[in-house]
Amino acid sequence: MRLFLIGSGLGGYLRGLLALRCFAVLCGLGGLFQVLDLLETSTDILSRGQGFAGIAHYTVLRSPSVLLQAVPLATLLGAIFSFSTLSRQNEICAMRAAGLPFRRVLLALLPTVIAIGLLHALLAEVVVPRSQKALTAWWASLPPSPDKDPDTELLWFRTAGAVVGVATVMPDGRRLDEVRIYRRDDAGQLASRTVASRAEYADGAWTLIDAVVTDLRAGRHAPVQAQLPWDTRLKPSDLMRLSASEPYVSGGLAAQVLAGSQSGTKTDSFYRTRIARAFSDPLSALVMLLLATPVAIALTRGGAGGAQVLGALATGLVFLLVNGLMSALGEAGTVAPPLAAWLAPALFALLGLIFVYRLDRH
Repeated sequence: MRLFLIGSGLGGYLRGLLALRCFAVLCGLGGLFQVLDLLETSTDILSRGQGFAGIAHYTVLRSPSVLLQAVPLATLLGAIFSFSTLSRQNEICAMRAAGLPFRRVLLALLPTVIAIGLLHALLAEVVVPRSQKALTAWWASLPPSPDKDPDTELLWFRTAGAVVGVATVMPDGRRLDEVRIYRRDDAGQLASRTVASRAEYADGAWTLIDAVVTDLRAGRHAPVQAQLPWDTRLKPSDLMRLSASEPYVSGGLAAQVLAGSQSGTKTDSFYRTRIARAFSDPLSALVMLLLATPVAIALTRGGAGGAQVLGALATGLVFLLVNGLMSALGEAGTVAPPLAAWLAPALFALLGLIFVYRLDRH
């Protein structure tokens, strides 16, 4: 219990200091990222006749995704600003003179770090998937932009027991044009191909129109069928999600795709990496706090502290870069998903603990 005797007074002050600065930086970074995003999309929104009300609606639906991207960097900058403030006001000197090791300061900050990690997990697994779904549905309901030609390339995705390609997904997801369905047998060999001019969803079921089924093993095809029931778990909402330009994949959705209850367009390694990242990403807040610790005594040694601030910022950015690179390698199947998700947080957390150890030794 001694760890939190710093709790009610000094501990509360430290936690509030970190929380306030992280929140302020998160709002600032989120606003900056949102402006940069609007610079790219506002013209398209206006060309679809939505006006400034459409831009405002897009901003509201897009904000959770933007905030999720900003959380790790906001934690790093918030910790740097907090430790810099404590150092400039000689509060770190006072705590060390009172015999308080710096690791106790970090332990007092853990509740704030845990809250940031929970916020990250809440955004990633609950808020962003819902806002992305609403944004995709709203965007699909808009009239096409006159400045862009329609995309005629097939959209490929996996569903239970089949690989499906479609040329066009209607805005409501209830009609598909130029459908291709490839099925495999238990040995993984192609068993059949179904080609249909379109697929329509009504009364909870799909129907293929003008469908031709080819038995690839026997090398023969059946006559054209005007209507053919399509046994699939796909729902219109699934098609709207899959047809989004950059669909967001949460850990929960990735687990459902691997279990076969949802459809996906990526490989198994991609979804396994996303599941592993769902557990490792919230720990980025703790890693960022540890990497910012050299700033805490920057001013107590008579320097301006600029080198420590830049060093902490550079180390945090390198962590984000390495973590993103490992994630890309895991999603591509080059690196095992657990290693891709956990290597960078583990290495940089160890580096941060070394910083703390050296600070307490000097």
